[in-house]
Amino acid sequence: MRVLILHGANGPDPLLDQLAERLRVDFEVRKASVETMRLADVPVAWCQGCFECWTHTPGTCKIHDAGRDVARAFVQADAVLLLTPVHFGSYSSATRKALDRTLGMLLPFFHRIDGETHHAPRYEYPPALGVLAVLDAPDADGEATVRALAHRNAINFSSPASPVVTVSRTDGAAQQFAACDELADALCAPHSGRPRITDVEALLPAVPEVGAGTAPQHAMLLVGSSKPRGTSTSEALGLELMERLAMRGIAGTTRYVHKHAHEEHGIADLLAELRECDLLVIATPLYVDALPYLLTQVLEAVVADRLSLAKPPALSVAMIVNCGFPEARHTAVARTIGGLFARDARASWAGALQLGEGGAIAGRPLDEMGKLARHLAFAFDEAARALAEGEAIPGSARRRFQQPLIPQRVYTAAADLGWLWSAAHEGALSSLWERPDVAIPGEIPGFPSGGRPVAPSTPGDRAPIG
Repeated sequence: MRVLILHGANGPDPLLDQLAERLRVDFEVRKASVETMRLADVPVAWCQGCFECWTHTPGTCKIHDAGRDVARAFVQADAVLLLTPVHFGSYSSATRKALDRTLGMLLPFFHRIDGETHHAPRYEYPPALGVLAVLDAPDADGEATVRALAHRNAINFSSPASPVVTVSRTDGAAQQFAACDELADALCAPHSGRPRITDVEALLPAVPEVGAGTAPQHAMLLVGSSKPRGTSTSEALGLELMERLAMRGIAGTTRYVHKHAHEEHGIADLLAELRECDLLVIATPLYVDALPYLLTQVLEAVVADRLSLAKPPALSVAMIVNCGFPEARHTAVARTIGGLFARDARASWAGALQLGEGGAIAGRPLDEMGKLARHLAFAFDEAARALAEGEAIPGSARRRFQQPLIPQRVYTAAADLGWLWSAAHEGALSSLWERPDVAIPGEIPGFPSGGRPVAPSTPGDRAPIG
């Protein structure tokens, strides 16, 4: 059995180092081979959201860096373990960066799992996915959210098992090491099949949605997409809301995470600007069931900055989150992460607008879509009115925003045809279903030439494989 440990500390973290070593010993005692990647030390660029790993070089990211090594190790493992700090119910930004680059493990085409739309798996035997989540202190809401995130990841990766164990930095060493032992036992045990889909809302905590109580004076739009300016659906949706807030006398500023997170002094400048704002609107796509790496990194910095102040200025946080799946409920975990971010940043949470079928907008203004997007315009009008008066986004606006733009069957058929056309246009149609990382060098013991080790009998008996 081959185990990959993704060590997700953002920087020096003695506790995670100890847990990683304990896990290595646990797996080796169980006769597994172990590879540990300390993600903070691995030069991985962020996912650009271009989807070329689907249509240009199927299964392989176009960026030539260590992100390819991470994805390859992920595919070739029998079990992947995420060892990660928990920040506002999400994985660390270092963990997010690595996961965002694994999109090529999936096919672009939609298929149904328990009545819900997901991407089809590229590989026949995806790895089991375990998570050891390290909380700064006991936090029931943060724990429930990271468990829900891991559950959604396992469904989308078609993982045959998805054990999650949480520990706190305040726990004793014996309790922390016992959690490592428990997780190793779970990942090395025979797996009965992929997890079943449950109501994601039932897995998540309810984060109170309250207004700031006073009308905001200055709003910042933070665009979480990695796509170039003027091309993303997140930006288009965020600007729709900002335009309506401006009509109500609220000054606005727009900032882009892909620009400010990597410019010299970029995050520091953004934090200084945010201190002058009393409304933060986050407009973001869904990446691997949660918020993208660059946005997560910025939000981590915002929390640290506001906690450093004896009395942080008043701030209300609202979110617009869209996904390419037809069902808006895929964004529920990201919405909750947004709420817990507001809580941890000592800000008010004004709620979120959640959208499915984001691919149908494709970065266009709503007025170019005519009647298809009329309900979104109405929802924005209602949300802007409430936010301008210092209130939370009304439930009626949230429900209206989640209504589909077009019938689900039409959307999924058009999306699948679109991927075929894009691949054909790039000359990659014949390789669209390829499994590039299955070919494992013959010198690796136990791995026959040209593919993964043969499962003992059926996928249900997949682990342990050795």
